[in-house]
Amino acid sequence: MFEAITNKFVPEQKDSSKFYRNKIGIFQGWVSASVNLLLFIFKLFIGLITGAVSLIADAIHTLSDVITSLIVIWGFRQAKRPADIHHPYGHNRTEYVATLIISILLCVAGIEFIETAIDRIQNPVMIVSDWWMVLILGLTIVIKEITARYAKFLSSKIASGLLHADAWHHRTDAISSFLVMIALVAGNFGYPSIDGWVGFLVALILIYTGLDIARDSVDDLIGKPPDPSELETIREIVIGVPGALGVHDISVHSYGNEKFVSVHAEINAKKSAAEAHDISEEIETSLEKAIGVEPTVHLDPVHPNNPMVKEIKYLLSKKYNNDQRITDFHDIRVVNTENHRLILFGINIRLGLNRKDIILCKEEIADYLKENFNNYEINIKISPLHQF
Repeated sequence: MFEAITNKFVPEQKDSSKFYRNKIGIFQGWVSASVNLLLFIFKLFIGLITGAVSLIADAIHTLSDVITSLIVIWGFRQAKRPADIHHPYGHNRTEYVATLIISILLCVAGIEFIETAIDRIQNPVMIVSDWWMVLILGLTIVIKEITARYAKFLSSKIASGLLHADAWHHRTDAISSFLVMIALVAGNFGYPSIDGWVGFLVALILIYTGLDIARDSVDDLIGKPPDPSELETIREIVIGVPGALGVHDISVHSYGNEKFVSVHAEINAKKSAAEAHDISEEIETSLEKAIGVEPTVHLDPVHPNNPMVKEIKYLLSKKYNNDQRITDFHDIRVVNTENHRLILFGINIRLGLNRKDIILCKEEIADYLKENFNNYEINIKISPLHQF
């Protein structure tokens, strides 16, 4: 059903995926704003008639949903703006800013209603509501849950954290409305203090949801590690290019739905400059076509047929293949001249390892290799944590 509705109002055309994504986000924003405005009027009307602070709080919650829906529209409109001299990576991270604004509004609304709810708990007021009011409130719950599920469907369709936050905003409104309905029923049976307690609980739900959404949006703004499956896909694409012997130090930077990827690819040092350039170009083209990223490729020349390099690879693999601290050994090189006897290579460390453990790991590996190559200096480079 959701797919049919979407195709009717936002049919897929020959637009770019980015343009279609923005149209979906703006469409969902207007749907949410329209639904929320209608429900706000219903809830406020009943709340003023009954004098239920929990229902008035819930109405304001719904009004905040109207504001957040407008923020969703603003976020997607800003995100579709092209890159300019001041924002060379585009405006896609505006989605994260809009999501953060939504979370702040939720928290502010929750904090404000805590004071009102506590006053109602201390000074309960008898609330009597007609059953038709309860039924209308129940209908708003169904509408909000449907809207939440539709927003969740669209968030999965276009991979949008902003729509995901909007979906949860709808769902918390549905939950708070359900609690308010319980308060109205309780008031009819002579339990007026329930209204204040429910208002307090709704306020806590608002604050919790706001903080939860804020954490995700802040993580996106600061930068999160890429998904392991995404890294594995990049590895497979690079290794699939003829001439690429290995890949490491993968970096993924996200700007909304736009991704920029840099990789280090190993190639045989005997390749000419022209051959190396062709391999680099093919890796970039393959990544761009397969996963739609802007790639940068750094080539590392290695000597895969060097007997000593093979021996070092074997020893490291045998000793550390199942070591949970290390994800990769790469760029193994041997300098064997009259003045220098040196073994060089890099390693990638798993996320979560502290600096002390990283240093100990590095020293342990160096000591292990010196047992087998005691006349060589061991030089190990630790890749930054943002490279995989």
